[in-house]
Amino acid sequence: MKTKVFLELGFILITLISYLIGRVVYRRTKWMIFHTVIVATAVVIIICSLCGAGMELYEENTRVLKYLLNISVVAFGYLLHKHFDYIKERGLAIFSATLLGSLAALVSVVVPSLLAGSDTASIITLLPKSVTNPIAIVLSAQHGGDIYLTSVIVIIAGIFGAVTGPWFLKISGIDSPLAKGIALGSASHGIGTAKALEMGALEGAAGGLAIALMGLFTSLLVPLFVKFLLLL
Repeated sequence: MKTKVFLELGFILITLISYLIGRVVYRRTKWMIFHTVIVATAVVIIICSLCGAGMELYEENTRVLKYLLNISVVAFGYLLHKHFDYIKERGLAIFSATLLGSLAALVSVVVPSLLAGSDTASIITLLPKSVTNPIAIVLSAQHGGDIYLTSVIVIIAGIFGAVTGPWFLKISGIDSPLAKGIALGSASHGIGTAKALEMGALEGAAGGLAIALMGLFTSLLVPLFVKFLLLL
């Protein structure tokens, strides 16, 4: 029992230290390849490898972090409740924007991939890049994609959107907090929404809503795109 507790505390400490290292590195470099998530993941892998601990052992002893992550989702629910009236008045615009965003995300994968001559399995692997990882993995698995590659692509898409999104919004002259949140949440799911939350509470609430709507619309659209690909 004591060994189990020490293992859990040890792996949680490794995770926190890795995150802090990643945060410091990214703040000093501002380079996308040194984003907090990438650096923290690399540090965790290196430390576990040096200690002879496999990823299965790491995952088993960091379940409490997953539990806390699930609880943190409630924070977005609180933000949505706080800004419910404002968001409700713009419900049609939000639904339309996220639906078009989902459609654009899928088309931006299919068209270039077909032009490049990619096989169907590779295209399916890339299709759910703009939704949060749990949904993306299920969609990829259901239609014959590579779930591991899908997971990596989703993280890359999130980091890219979180890093370049604010700059793109600025040069586009988009000042609306709601529009910023919807854009970042739609394009970059959790990582983008975390960035939106740094901008403000309304941006964070909109980003959280966009994650849910993108997951819904993409789950409905992906099977249609897969059927289209199988006809080619």
